Amino acid sequence: MSLEQKAIELAQLLKETDEFKALSSAQTRIRLDPIAEDLIKQLQLSQQEIYMLQMEGKEPTMEQIQQIQLLEAKVKSNLTITNFVKAQEAFSRKMSELNETITRELFN
Repeated sequence: MSLEQKAIELAQLLKETDEFKALSSAQTRIRLDPIAEDLIKQLQLSQQEIYMLQMEGKEPTMEQIQQIQLLEAKVKSNLTITNFVKAQEAFSRKMSELNETITRELFN
């Protein structure tokens, strides 16, 4: 069996984990929640705007900082988004565990 086939098999096994199922479900709930989806888009745009300013050597205005802080507070208080973030973190931990196992086996 090739490495590619083993990777496909691993991906299929990952799809069966509770962590992946929770992440997939949380992603679906985000797409079905227009408020959560809009908050994420607004936050991303604001972050991108501030990043572009910083790349130009400029500082964000107090108004921009307050706007992003308000958006961050709204995002943190949105249950759909917080559940998505928790699911992302759990899946990320699962992937880290797998990477550690692979690395350990490679150098054992």
